[in-house]
Amino acid sequence: MKNFYLLLCFLFSASLFSQQLYWYDVILEVNSEDTVEFEKAVDSYYSSVDFPADVTMTFSAIPLKGKGYDETHILSFVSPSSQSLANLRASLTGEDWENYVEVVRPYVDGVRASAGNALQVYKAEEFYGIGQVWGFKVSSKNAPLFANAFAKLMGTFDSDGFVGLAQVTHGISDGENMLIYGTYPDLNSAFTFGPKNDNEAQAFAEFFNVTDEIAEFIQSWTRVKINDYN
Repeated sequence: MKNFYLLLCFLFSASLFSQQLYWYDVILEVNSEDTVEFEKAVDSYYSSVDFPADVTMTFSAIPLKGKGYDETHILSFVSPSSQSLANLRASLTGEDWENYVEVVRPYVDGVRASAGNALQVYKAEEFYGIGQVWGFKVSSKNAPLFANAFAKLMGTFDSDGFVGLAQVTHGISDGENMLIYGTYPDLNSAFTFGPKNDNEAQAFAEFFNVTDEIAEFIQSWTRVKINDYN
């Protein structure tokens, strides 16, 4: 099996800003009574897909979320190559695809998609199965200030796993155009997330002082991996 995230670690080792990571998310609301059959159908189909060498997909459930967030599952496709990601998306056609869609359609109450690219990546080799998203609305003129504040924070904060800052370029919802995504090795780490000493606490305070003036926090939600495909 290809160790995609070790590859990402290598790609980003020269400079956090010299490479980009592209992503495409399909977020679905599934009827609770159909969850088992839906997950089996997704796993069966994507286990048979011939993924490009530099593309991976993570299938996750979304068990923790705020009020009004109805989606229950997410399919996240990622690659350091926008062309490879586009090629995979274009390849999802034909009889097998149509049969798959026909099977899962009755289980799905709603679906939406978004896409974008990562601006900063930290600890790419520690991409764990529990991930949390924080979404922000940031004006285009303030996006560089937000990114600089985040980079300064990550210069002090020692995260438990992968952390990335991404911009949403397609499928923006309620103005949410900047995402911070972090992963945790286990649920306890997720529950205890935050600064672990005075220096980290000060770094978080400085980040919030800057971003409170230039960004609006929209929502947070947490996903738990079901399976990876590559």
